[in-house]
Amino acid sequence: MNCKYTTEELFYLVNHQLCNFWPDGEVSDRGFSSIEKAADRIEENFIHRKGQIFQSGTEANFDITHSVQYGIFLYTYANQLYREGLEDEAGRGYYLNKIMNSVDWFYAVSLPEIFSAEHPLGSVVGKAAMDNYLFLYQGTTIGGNRKNGILAYPTIGHHVLMYANSKILGNAHIGNNVILAANTMIIDEDVPNDSLVFGQSPNLIIKKKTEDEIRGKMNHIWTE
Repeated sequence: MNCKYTTEELFYLVNHQLCNFWPDGEVSDRGFSSIEKAADRIEENFIHRKGQIFQSGTEANFDITHSVQYGIFLYTYANQLYREGLEDEAGRGYYLNKIMNSVDWFYAVSLPEIFSAEHPLGSVVGKAAMDNYLFLYQGTTIGGNRKNGILAYPTIGHHVLMYANSKILGNAHIGNNVILAANTMIIDEDVPNDSLVFGQSPNLIIKKKTEDEIRGKMNHIWTE
């Protein structure tokens, strides 16, 4: 991966940022393996994004001054810390991402291994089953809805694109190759594969398309 920082320098950088907010915020040496694994995960993620910012030829690029890239990295690092049982450190990494990038991507939430975003300020991702190639814009929300005393969360297929301020809540099942228009709100409803979605539940407008038509609208984002 093309990055001007070594893994050791990334570890030092994140620790330095954490200590600016919490005097005891430094991640212990046990967390070093987490940053190595997080770097490997974002390399695999970024190589699927189109554009020279994310890749050069067959190599992924990682620029810590690119806020989307750094936000994805901080989520991945916090999630990796959580996977390795370092929950206190994971919580600080998650909070640092909120402070720096204004995203609420909780460390215990399983975002897909391949996901990305553009201008993701104010995006919130809660518990959900999410497949690869999820793409988020600003103000997007994925989360639960309580109905008849039961709190349910969405299931989201692969190649789902959420435009600004769109929302998927509750017992919703979103198929593969789905695009949510800006301000769409889906609550406890299902959306079939290969669809464009507009409006708000219970008055959704679902326009069926072919897989090629939907994928064509994402050609500027992903390389596979």
